[in-house]
Amino acid sequence: VILTQIEGDLDESGGGKTFQEALDAAKEMGIVEADEGMDVDGYDAAVKLRALLVVLTRGMDEQSCDGDKVRIPTMGEIDRDSIRDVTREDIRRAYADGKKKYRLVASARLIDSQLPDRELSAQRSENGTYSSTDNCGASKWWHATVRLQLLPPSDPLYNLSGSDASVQFHTDVLGPISIVSSNPTLVDTAYGLFSDIVRVASESKL
Repeated sequence: VILTQIEGDLDESGGGKTFQEALDAAKEMGIVEADEGMDVDGYDAAVKLRALLVVLTRGMDEQSCDGDKVRIPTMGEIDRDSIRDVTREDIRRAYADGKKKYRLVASARLIDSQLPDRELSAQRSENGTYSSTDNCGASKWWHATVRLQLLPPSDPLYNLSGSDASVQFHTDVLGPISIVSSNPTLVDTAYGLFSDIVRVASESKL
């Protein structure tokens, strides 16, 4: 919502709000964390991305040594960008260059053997792969990032506005498959939290 508030009506006046104005508007809508840095600096997006990876990888991270085992990154291993320094001038220049728009995109890619070489807080072995604390290691890894990207009009995330959210899946057979939540409210968040509590309670062994 912050980026789309800054964008304003690019087709006509080229207006839009300042970053602080957009942030204040998002606060009034109740869709910004109490610590605004959680949203602005991509931490909340990283949390949601990791939660999704946990669900998608359920069972695969507990495979025996004979099967494929998938490693989920820690929060410290998910590289994050911030939107603090994006200005209206940046957005206008991007729009003038092929009508591109900024979007903060959380993404993950499942890869084999080892992650790309990058500086992370995780320990690494001599051959460049992430060291594992289990007995048989992992054969696949989620490479996860939260990046500020310039997207063209053809991108499915391009037309998101306000508090819209979207997730897109790419598979080896189908895809891309996109799911869009249009203008979600606090009721959506509350329902998600309630359903999680019910699920945890029902699966609890206590």
